[in-house]
Amino acid sequence: MSQQYSSLVWRRFRRNKMAIASLWLLGLLVMVTVFAPFFSPNDPTKRDSNAIYAAPAKLHFFDSENNFSVIPFVYGQKESLDPVTFLPVIEEDTSEKISLTFFTKGWQYTWLGLSFESHLMGLEDGRPFFLIGADSLGRDLLARCFFGSRITLIFAATVVFVVMVVGTLVGMFSGYYGGRFDYATQRIAELALAFPAVPLYLALIAVMPKTADSFTMFIMLILILSSLQWAFVARQVRAQALSLRALDYVKAAQSVGAKDMRIVIKHILPNVTSNVIVLATIMLPGIVLTESFFSFLAVGVKAPMFSWGSLLNAAGQFQTIGSYPWLLSPVLFILITVLGFNALGDGLRDAADPYSN
Repeated sequence: MSQQYSSLVWRRFRRNKMAIASLWLLGLLVMVTVFAPFFSPNDPTKRDSNAIYAAPAKLHFFDSENNFSVIPFVYGQKESLDPVTFLPVIEEDTSEKISLTFFTKGWQYTWLGLSFESHLMGLEDGRPFFLIGADSLGRDLLARCFFGSRITLIFAATVVFVVMVVGTLVGMFSGYYGGRFDYATQRIAELALAFPAVPLYLALIAVMPKTADSFTMFIMLILILSSLQWAFVARQVRAQALSLRALDYVKAAQSVGAKDMRIVIKHILPNVTSNVIVLATIMLPGIVLTESFFSFLAVGVKAPMFSWGSLLNAAGQFQTIGSYPWLLSPVLFILITVLGFNALGDGLRDAADPYSN
């Protein structure tokens, strides 16, 4: 008795250690995104004039006397004046140890309509804790990266969902019906593929009203990118539909009088689903990079929304990067997402054909 197709796919996918590791990593990223307030030690929108460009906190397990502590701690800070430049210099005060606490109370936030104050970590004395530093307005970069992942991932997932739905429907009906409908849809798809994405994107952004709010801008960006990406999926699905409509069980369904919609839904769609899922995982990192690129150029997500790309916009000058390299921390989140989805897509692509090799 042969195994089911899904179990064969899962068994082959499970042997790919890189794909499994990326799946766990992306799962952790999604969990951090969903529960961003809990994992954020500080309010991402709160400005602290005493923490402008604050350096990342230094966690210690050994104190100045080389005594080991299971719970990490940070030292207090003291400010002195540089006798040469006359600029303030922040140094660690080894006489003051502040332990890190877990599942502690902090700033108040709302999640699913309920109010909470619990957070994963914080300092025992309640002072602000900047694990990867602060930006030019004294806002916590870690919290802003966690909350920025919501905008970036929601944007990418929405674009991919719209692209997959439109591209799959157009590709299936185009390949199944053929004739004039196929000819018309493929010419439209070729026109969409022929457009240079970046100039068209910038032109559409330029004609949008400057007074548009951040949510309207967000929706328009989704529509613009979706209108440029669906054609690639449609071409891929059409090629599969052309081969599937010539199979015996499809011709048998036609001969007994099955309606075209039933044939497409019951026979064509299940056979193209695995390929569509693989295309989605491969396309997601590209959308993440596209959104980050345009937001970095300040033509993407508008304030008060912020994404990984808009956070990188603050590090757009070489002088700023040289003095405050922690402003580039959103790059790490982008790399994790892109590499994770690429590895997952490769694993799914190999597993989708379990009878090969």
